[in-house]
Amino acid sequence: MKQIVLAGILAVQVLIVVLIWLLSLQGPATPEPFLQFDRTTVDRLVLSTADESIELRREDDKWSMPDGNPADERKIDRLLERLEDVAGDWPVATSEGTAKRFEVTEDTFQKHVAVFAGEESFADIYLGTSPSFRKAHARSVKGGPVYAIDFSNHEASTTLNSWLDKSLLRPTGPITEFEHVGNYSLNDGEDGWESLPESELDVSKVRSYMDRFESLTVFELSEIEIGDAEPRAQFVISDEAGSYTLSVYYIEDSEDWLAHSDRHVSYYGLASYVGSELVKDLSDLAPDEEETDDVIITTEDITDETD
Repeated sequence: MKQIVLAGILAVQVLIVVLIWLLSLQGPATPEPFLQFDRTTVDRLVLSTADESIELRREDDKWSMPDGNPADERKIDRLLERLEDVAGDWPVATSEGTAKRFEVTEDTFQKHVAVFAGEESFADIYLGTSPSFRKAHARSVKGGPVYAIDFSNHEASTTLNSWLDKSLLRPTGPITEFEHVGNYSLNDGEDGWESLPESELDVSKVRSYMDRFESLTVFELSEIEIGDAEPRAQFVISDEAGSYTLSVYYIEDSEDWLAHSDRHVSYYGLASYVGSELVKDLSDLAPDEEETDDVIITTEDITDETD
């Protein structure tokens, strides 16, 4: 009887050793990604807080904001890249009480992010507190475990200015014709830049001036009432897409510079140093006058020479 018991114990031990060996062959278990989707197919992104929300849409491969302004496509792609296949590692919490403390419930969330392709939902999550630098607690709106993912809540901003394409007033490609309405026009012809009325031009100054428009950057959607204000300057600019009118305003009461293009729907704020440099006269594009040293001849010089 004693031998039978010992044999049974030995068999169990052998079985345990075999199971451990088999598990070691499989390697350590790895968690599934918290989110998993192809960002190139996403066409709608909804970002919300308890107080505000913004919806960004992609049509014809161009992202736009609710007011029709173009959205910053590179910034959107960076956000989607951060969420695509984001790893959650192992859950950091499973209880509802802890989820509330981490602010990832319907009543406590900091950010709500929803990602769609057509009617298909790729992601619908709450983002809450941050356990460490560039990390956020996250949880599906359907409930379940809480994860700590590599993401920062500020990347899911809900303000319009955060997603505005700040380069929207730039021409499409290089400028070929340029008119400062009521003053002069410039044309990039076969022999270089020419002006009407005809004037000698400093090519480097003209190129620098065109660069200001080709690299033009706004910093916000303006809420200033323009009313009957006349533009400080108006330009008709020709590029690869045709021509458009750009109007630049200076509001004396607030000392603000604004710009508006007939290709877009809004007025946009410009930094003062940017706005002021957009308004140049034709004389500002002329070559610098050559400086000559005046020679003063005195009576002493004449006397010395005759001696």
